[in-house]
Amino acid sequence: MALGFAGIVPADDLSIIVNVGDDDRFHGLYVCPDLDTVLYTLSGVVDRTQSWGAADDGTRALEVLRKLNSPGAWMKLGDADLGLHLYRTSRLAQGASLTAVTEEVSHRFGVHCALLPVSDEECPTMVESATGLLRFQEWFVRDRAGPAVKKLRFQAAHRAQITDRVRAALRAADIVVLAPSNPYLSILPMLEVGGMREALHHAPGLKVAVSPLIGGRAIKGPLVKLMSDLGIGSSNSDIAAIYSDFVDVFVVDDGDTRDAANFSRGCALQVTAMPILIPDAPRAEDLARRLIELASARRTTGVAG
Repeated sequence: MALGFAGIVPADDLSIIVNVGDDDRFHGLYVCPDLDTVLYTLSGVVDRTQSWGAADDGTRALEVLRKLNSPGAWMKLGDADLGLHLYRTSRLAQGASLTAVTEEVSHRFGVHCALLPVSDEECPTMVESATGLLRFQEWFVRDRAGPAVKKLRFQAAHRAQITDRVRAALRAADIVVLAPSNPYLSILPMLEVGGMREALHHAPGLKVAVSPLIGGRAIKGPLVKLMSDLGIGSSNSDIAAIYSDFVDVFVVDDGDTRDAANFSRGCALQVTAMPILIPDAPRAEDLARRLIELASARRTTGVAG
């Protein structure tokens, strides 16, 4: 989604708010997987075969860490990746905020839209699993999302606050899009940060959530398994219910039109169907244009969609 909007919206008009619940420390370095994936994607250096990390990156440093049995060496961090983590950790130690460091890094990578961590404070997602309480990366990467999940905990999120930059971006936006990321692992950790739900409620622009499901399946990731573990339904209507308090429009794939018609009857949200599979930049840009048209229609007619 970020790539789609970046391709058609002027950089000064685009803000991308990113989850920090996945952030963790490895080998004394502060690692921000979601921020870095968006950064690498927008700068054109992402490894497209795995959709994260830098392309053509080596692992010589990691191989040494593994030889030394360094804790956390199961987390794949490439050599170029480690350079970014070294810089971030150094700047944070000097007293810079995560927002300020991300802005510095973004400009040096040639990314000029506002890439905003949802909070400058640590808000780690913890997984209460069948094998015990795990940090998110332990469950997701080391254990390959295998252990059954009993509960998700958003540590310190009740104390952490969204940044002023995030609040201002939401207040100024003509459209706020909740991307088709995993609602429980990428979106909910941001909603649990202090001030986020309130800021979304008061955001004047059209608020649109894009379903992560097509034909009842997630395009990638453990969403359906996770919802099964938690005893939550895994349909579009179940996803929509998460966002119903503050979203105006819920977008499903045009192949799920019948599903949309069934649950929209008892749903307070406007439900709209369009192609939401975005395997490449042109398809992502097409979806972004369609969503912007929704916002434009509301400004013209005074109603959503």
